[in-house]
Amino acid sequence: MNILAVCRGAPGLGRVAPALALTGAIAAMREVTVTWASYGAGARFLAGLGRDVTDLGSPDGLFIDSVAPQALHVADRARDADLVVIDGEFFLPVTLAHLDVPVVYLANPHDLDGPPNAFRRVNRRLLGYCDAVIISSLACTGPAQRSDLVPGTACLEVPALCQDIPQGYQPPAGPPRVLVTTGGGSLGSPELRAETDQALERVLDVLGPLAALGKVGSVLVVPGADATMPARRAGDGSWLQVAPGPVPLAGLYSRHDLLITRAGRNTLAEAACCGIPTVALPVTADPHRAGEQHANAAAVAHLPAMFTPRDWHDRDDLLGSVLRALEAAARGTRSTRQPGNAAAAALACQLTPAISPANQGAVL
Repeated sequence: MNILAVCRGAPGLGRVAPALALTGAIAAMREVTVTWASYGAGARFLAGLGRDVTDLGSPDGLFIDSVAPQALHVADRARDADLVVIDGEFFLPVTLAHLDVPVVYLANPHDLDGPPNAFRRVNRRLLGYCDAVIISSLACTGPAQRSDLVPGTACLEVPALCQDIPQGYQPPAGPPRVLVTTGGGSLGSPELRAETDQALERVLDVLGPLAALGKVGSVLVVPGADATMPARRAGDGSWLQVAPGPVPLAGLYSRHDLLITRAGRNTLAEAACCGIPTVALPVTADPHRAGEQHANAAAVAHLPAMFTPRDWHDRDDLLGSVLRALEAAARGTRSTRQPGNAAAAALACQLTPAISPANQGAVL
């Protein structure tokens, strides 16, 4: 089976990781060849993973519109596909509607669910051109049909899709090891960029004294696509390391004891699946999607290893959350949960012919 996966490539990787998880799950069920189309950070990241990716070039606006050159290029590529997976580019189903190729769309819950607004109304209308919509949700505990969201189109809400994370946990030989990530990009919002950078600076201000006291051994910062490291941290090399740009986090969780992250959907999904103690920092400066990170943090707040400060701008509040998370890390046990990959892949496979009986499921 030939799959064309088209992902929104900017400002970060939030629309790439779920497609990687879904195509990987399909590959576990069927023999597949996956080609990719993205741009910006998405194209660079996929190329770095060695994937067969076409750089579509950045669109004129925030999204690829249905008649843009990028959209027409996707339509040409789709003619050779048995299945098209789209994540984040909600105009593209219209572009592909005349082709006899099944299209599955990966949706963020905030794309469709919640108080009506112009963005959700447009998504609901345009996703009606898809054959199926898969909603990857932090709050979901099992597959559930959502016929109320896109009339006439099969919609399945599943637990958040998550890339494969190596099993096991390697306890530290010394003080705890901390992994810090600033999440994806900033949606072109200077306010969101500034607050994300401020969150990183607050975190390092808390971790520095803990490192000096020996309560933290090392800190690895994995910056987002457009993150800025505080200039005054340039000399903190004894305990602080900075990765050279966005790198896959999946292989890092087993080698760290604590995760501190902006409350993005994909990072919290990975944290929940591997059970690493986590401090989630909702960054809400973007005027259009300010509530999403609060909603993400609230969706996983019941998990035993998740900690969200009431106000991470308050140093004492942030410090308290970090100390509680370090206490959880010291116990050395991790409670994992299953992602929605298998249910999502089963639905995607139902859209294509030549399905083996073992892979048929009653999810439509």
